[in-house]
Amino acid sequence: FSEVMVFLIYSGQVCEMPKPAFMKQTLEELGIGTYSNIAFIHPDTPIIKALSIFVERRVSALPVVDESGKVVDIYSKFDVINLAAEKTYNNLDISVTQALMHRSQYFEGVMKCNRLETLETIVDRIVKAEFRKPLQETSLKGPSPSLVSPVLSHLQVHRLVVVDENACIVGIVSLSDILQALVLTPAGLNRKENEAEAE
Repeated sequence: FSEVMVFLIYSGQVCEMPKPAFMKQTLEELGIGTYSNIAFIHPDTPIIKALSIFVERRVSALPVVDESGKVVDIYSKFDVINLAAEKTYNNLDISVTQALMHRSQYFEGVMKCNRLETLETIVDRIVKAEFRKPLQETSLKGPSPSLVSPVLSHLQVHRLVVVDENACIVGIVSLSDILQALVLTPAGLNRKENEAEAE
């Protein structure tokens, strides 16, 4: 999904395509995101519990929330791969905090937003995050880093955690939510209307 979004936005910028009016609307106005029954974990949650939530709730990431409800990190299915890479899959009683110590050095923190931000702002934030990811090292005989496409070298952004003014979690916005809005809104639909018609 992230590759599709980067391509669409980057192509639009190159071609200087005008942005549709709905891009100036907020996430709240467009009904983008999930704001009820959000699955999350705490820093001291055992990995075995996190894995259980992944399966039971069928989610791909779990915001890590402290005692006050503030989002301090995120644990995704991609992080689970490190369990095998670090050969710690036989010690599932370690905490999420301990497991995340083995995370890739390129992790730049949880991408957050709030419901009053516009779709344009959110999309621009995702695209900028994708393009600023560090390039992989190239050999002297390889292509110059300046010639390597940022679309090919980025680490993917898959979701944003929606927070309030106190940085407490209130929802999740996935790339699929955003792409769905980009497709349905021009047709005069939003996600809620589309779901209602499907019932």
